[in-house]
Amino acid sequence: MRTPAVIALLLLSIIPPVQAQQPLRAGPHLTAEALHALHGPYDGLELQLLVTGSSGAEAEKARVVTLGPDYLAVASEDGQTIIDTKLKRLLRIDREAKAFYNNSLFAPAAFVERELKKRVDLREAILRAGVAAEKAPPNLKTFWIESDLGAEADRDAPLALDRIDHDDGSVSVLFEGEVVASWSLSQIPLTSAQQQKLRLFMQYHLKLHPRLRRAMLAEGKLPARIRYKRFKGDQLLEESLRFALSQRRRAAYPLARDLEVRPEPRPDAAFGREVYPVMVAAAYGQQGQGPTAFPGYLAAARAAIGRGALFEAWLTLMEATLHYLPRSAFCPEGTAGGSDCIGRQVVQDVLLKDERIRELQTALALEQRARESEQMIERLGQISREGTTKGYLLDVFRGNALSQRPDLRETFALDPAALISEGVRKSPYVPSFYKDLGDHFARNLDFVRAFLCWDLGRALPQGATNESLLPITALEADLQKRFPDFF
Repeated sequence: MRTPAVIALLLLSIIPPVQAQQPLRAGPHLTAEALHALHGPYDGLELQLLVTGSSGAEAEKARVVTLGPDYLAVASEDGQTIIDTKLKRLLRIDREAKAFYNNSLFAPAAFVERELKKRVDLREAILRAGVAAEKAPPNLKTFWIESDLGAEADRDAPLALDRIDHDDGSVSVLFEGEVVASWSLSQIPLTSAQQQKLRLFMQYHLKLHPRLRRAMLAEGKLPARIRYKRFKGDQLLEESLRFALSQRRRAAYPLARDLEVRPEPRPDAAFGREVYPVMVAAAYGQQGQGPTAFPGYLAAARAAIGRGALFEAWLTLMEATLHYLPRSAFCPEGTAGGSDCIGRQVVQDVLLKDERIRELQTALALEQRARESEQMIERLGQISREGTTKGYLLDVFRGNALSQRPDLRETFALDPAALISEGVRKSPYVPSFYKDLGDHFARNLDFVRAFLCWDLGRALPQGATNESLLPITALEADLQKRFPDFF
């Protein structure tokens, strides 16, 4: 969220908002029927594979892998997943609950980006501490880190892998003199689209190094057999898989139409029970009376000023600005007040003379200096909410500050997610609140819920053009460029 003090005191320039309703976004709220409608009928065929394999001492398991025109489906006794390459969604089916969980494909890529850096930094810290490279934990060697996460880190020198092509057509790859993978190919050709889907299967279901995946698919044929090694904790295991063509059949989007869409289960049950339904209803424009139009905010603020409820007026104007960023409810400096904004003279001569408004602005100004955020949180908590219906804005401000200072959470005995969620529940059409809640989850590496919030925020009537959420679209473009194998 843009700092509220800056919003209020710098008096942002007015830019008219987009009035047209945005099209329905392919977010986590879409039902099975809606997903089917977005895909439509298919003319082509899908390729079904039977993949059998074992890991370590585990018994052999079978999976049916379906390579469709714009989807990959994997079904086994453990469940079913669908990677929707058209809509960039990752669907997990819960058969017992007759439900599915509709997550963003960008969530695992964002997690891997953060985790990759963390593990590489940990390895470098161990080596800087004087531990010899050969004595460092083997699972923290670059090859094994990248294999576990399915992505390559930035490095100056290329990774040393040795390839051996055998007379029988099979291939072995060695890392530090040890065979880490081997494979043989069938004579079944794969189209480029089928290769992409099989690469996604390897990306999400196997712990293969990206260079190994690319090498296995380089000849455009279906692998017949793959063996490779991977770490599970500190234990090195061998995976063995066999691939066989099962059938070719008419393509059909593989999601059952009678499944209910739900948020991915998390330990914090209150989110799924209390907040998520509100967000979904708002994304469809069906929560409460619908979003407040910009003129409605201004009319409410002027009415509050007229009856002397200045703090209510100020919070209303702040919410209007957050709701319609980059448009501001405050007129730019040097311009007279008008019907579409509150003039500077009213701000200076009326609103900023109110004691609670001055205290709020003083507290928010402390946000600019992180070392004083404890004082900011405390002062915000002391401001009286008497006579205002918008005290949840103070909750959101405190929640944002606490999210960025986890060391203060025990001091105040407050949950940042619960505080920010108050804004979502009380005023569910403000995209900035969704951005704030998603940011909090991202700071705690819960990118599934982070993108759930960000996606639903952009699905709001004014969400796609709200300035606060534009960085998420830029983040997605960067992730897709940085980690193309995830998409």
